[in-house]
Amino acid sequence: MIRVGLRGAIAGMKRILSWLLSRYGYKPVNEYQDKLFYQHDYGAGGYQKYKDVQTLHNKRKITNVWADEQTLRFISDYLRQQIPTVTAGLCHGTRNGFEQKKFSELLGCPVMGTDISDTAITFPNSVQWDFHEVNPEWIGRFSFVYSNSLDQAFDPQKALKTWVGQLADNGLVIVEHTMAHSPSGASEMDPFGAHPLIMPGLLFEWGRRLYRLKDILYPAHTKAGGLKIWLFVVEKAR
Repeated sequence: MIRVGLRGAIAGMKRILSWLLSRYGYKPVNEYQDKLFYQHDYGAGGYQKYKDVQTLHNKRKITNVWADEQTLRFISDYLRQQIPTVTAGLCHGTRNGFEQKKFSELLGCPVMGTDISDTAITFPNSVQWDFHEVNPEWIGRFSFVYSNSLDQAFDPQKALKTWVGQLADNGLVIVEHTMAHSPSGASEMDPFGAHPLIMPGLLFEWGRRLYRLKDILYPAHTKAGGLKIWLFVVEKAR
């Protein structure tokens, strides 16, 4: 999944990450040098095991909400500044539908949500869908695509390519990321982990000729427990 060139780029980035990590109050880079990127291997079970695990934990955590209104309000304000008319949105990995409900209220437009679990159909404006897969009806349709669930991707590169394809010409993908989405938080349940400070490099490598990193936003507020928030804003390549 990771090309040799990307591994080399990550190795080079380790030389400059030390001062960045110290600047943001994290441990020296040599303590993270083998833990900047992680993708869980489901072994012989492969994709089907991944899907089963995601569905199991979706049902176990069905009332839990990672998204928070303050962050969604911050994103909504940014979208209104960047896009003349926000006409429709799509949120991936929404579990109980909190994100699409709140975005629809804040932006005054229809917003859909997806989840891989069959529980999705029990929530308003939610559909059961694997966010890696292309839905022909969604291509080029949305002003924005939002997710805080890239850490739940079986193949994050494929997922992002699909999400960008769902954007209208002036649309934006917003990926919410924290240290909880880093390798230290990765597991069978959350199979993808990347330190926030290498995400720009991953987006550059994965997005060649397809999309580019437009902005990185740092809300002044934090998640519960004091987690700093990174919002990676992606647009189609020009």
